[in-house]
Amino acid sequence: MSFGLRFVNNNDVVTLDSEFARLFVLHKGTWTNSGGGAGVSFPSVITSADPPLVFVRPSSSCTICFCLINGSPGAWTGFSFRGISGQVYSGTYFAAAFKASPVGTFGLRLWDAASTLLFDSSNPCAQFTKTVTSWAYLGAENTGQGVLRLSWTANTPLDTGEFMLINNIAMDVAGSTSRQGNQYAVWDYGNNRLVMQVIGVDIQTTLYTPVVWAKPVS
Repeated sequence: MSFGLRFVNNNDVVTLDSEFARLFVLHKGTWTNSGGGAGVSFPSVITSADPPLVFVRPSSSCTICFCLINGSPGAWTGFSFRGISGQVYSGTYFAAAFKASPVGTFGLRLWDAASTLLFDSSNPCAQFTKTVTSWAYLGAENTGQGVLRLSWTANTPLDTGEFMLINNIAMDVAGSTSRQGNQYAVWDYGNNRLVMQVIGVDIQTTLYTPVVWAKPVS
């Protein structure tokens, strides 16, 4: 930056800059999957142009799939996902964006040159903790419906308090030809790991989907 404000912590890491927004937690709460899926409405509409980043943390072992961020640019209203039929579980979430919300009645606010609010000291922040991009193939099994279920895992311990980004869990995975497969994220607390699964006909044994983790900063 050539002018403005920059704040650097004791480790010489830039934590606040008048040209770049931080990742702010706009909403947080709990959700329950009663057996057919979960749907959450945000307490208020998120007005960012891009979909907010939604992070979830289930309280018990479960499967999450078909994730959706509901709404439209400038008016994001909530999120939803599906699970295994009859599987009941709950968890917590937070929705974040690189956009501050003017909620503070006192403190510090910071705008950029285009009058976009970059920082409000009453907004809690979130911090990315890791991104998993390398997966170990566990094998395939027949689902009994003429398709295969392929599984992968990585060094992803679940007892660290981190939340998983669901925005890209909804993505389909391309097959070897023109077919595609549905993607599932399995929280396996028994083995303290995340297992990614894809169900399809001609899915390759290499998985390229990144899984992003974050934590709210208190």
